[in-house]
Amino acid sequence: MIRKTGIMDLDRNEKMVGTVLIVDDTPTNLEVLQEVLTNANYEVLVAIDGESAIDQIQYARPDIILLDVMMPGMDGFETCRRLKANPDTSAIPVIFMTALSETADKVKGFETGAVDYITKPFQHSEVLARVKTQITLSTLQKKLEEQVIQRTHKLEKLNAIYRKFLPDQFLTFLNKQDFVQIELGDHVEMEMTVFFADIHGWTTLSEKWDANQNFQFVVDYFSLVGPVIRQKNGFIDQYYGDGIMALFPTCPDDALRAAIGMSRVLAQECMNENATIPPIRVGYGLHTGELVLGIVGEMERMQGAVVSDNVNLASRMEGLTRIYGAQIIISESTLNKLHNPHDFRTRYLDSVKVKGRQTRVNVFEVYDADSPDTIALKDQTKASFEEGINLYYQRHFAEAGVAFNSVLRSNPDDRSARIYLERSAKLMVHGVPEDWDGVESLHSK
Repeated sequence: MIRKTGIMDLDRNEKMVGTVLIVDDTPTNLEVLQEVLTNANYEVLVAIDGESAIDQIQYARPDIILLDVMMPGMDGFETCRRLKANPDTSAIPVIFMTALSETADKVKGFETGAVDYITKPFQHSEVLARVKTQITLSTLQKKLEEQVIQRTHKLEKLNAIYRKFLPDQFLTFLNKQDFVQIELGDHVEMEMTVFFADIHGWTTLSEKWDANQNFQFVVDYFSLVGPVIRQKNGFIDQYYGDGIMALFPTCPDDALRAAIGMSRVLAQECMNENATIPPIRVGYGLHTGELVLGIVGEMERMQGAVVSDNVNLASRMEGLTRIYGAQIIISESTLNKLHNPHDFRTRYLDSVKVKGRQTRVNVFEVYDADSPDTIALKDQTKASFEEGINLYYQRHFAEAGVAFNSVLRSNPDDRSARIYLERSAKLMVHGVPEDWDGVESLHSK
């Protein structure tokens, strides 16, 4: 059994300095230790054997245990082993009380988890000194653990905040465990698909609102489409005005599905009676290639960034959506690296020279994000459209014009077909320049 003693003998104004559990089968030892500890303002619990101490300790948790070694049944060594094996009691310091003087016995006691020992017969001052020391150490340990827990929680909160400014993927790619390990200049080179999304006609749209309305629109827009990117295994590198730059480290298919998904989410939002976003058209540009991802800036101000000419090319892909009237335009590199190219509706658009590049870039339209009627029309006219492009590059401009006229009769809104029709007519009227190679230069567009 466990018995609580010594409390009624103290003045009510005296404060207990700790709780001590004494485990001993000798009544005389119990009486002596109770008196010594009670007079020193300790609350005293008493158990006459190891079994009762273990069974009852969960109801009266002491700050320290004075444990006799030689007891009938379960001895002190086994009692201590069981206490230390239980996570709920393992942290309670145990001081052995023993008449054993052999070094091997003392070592055995420490090996079972005891922190100290008291030799019988007891010296009162020694008992109080050792108990006080171990309770003090235990209290300091608990405070330290609490501080560690508080600091850990604080770091977790800070990390959660940092993640909103620098995606977790930066940590993963830079092989960092947390944000405090990040240093200026950390970087890694890898292949990714760069994704740009930008609202068409944003300037005209924003002129209708004041600054607060513009800001709220941007917040609502990013809140609506941002989750789509994460769902498709991408992460947002930066927001710029009304635009988004995202990175997809897995495969280009994810980036394409994100573009299609964003378009559909926006279309659904426009059908909502309580929509906070008016009907808008967004252009998406994708390019896949090598880039350097890392930490740039200076010691007092750092940020994650992506450095590569391939980023610029992805931005140019998005810019082409305005020219060709397409929602999604991808580079040939992205098309060739799709894991499941047959999952998407694509058609060749052009071979262009974009600003910043001397070599031509083949670009393709992905029209899965168009309306169902437009998708059906582009499917229906795809063969004629591609035939017209082949004839155009073979310099058969009259025949190419016939093919593009056929496309426009079925789909008058096909801006790409109209562009080729106008080019063909112009070359027929003005002739073909000597250096003409069919490549459209978009440096000034």
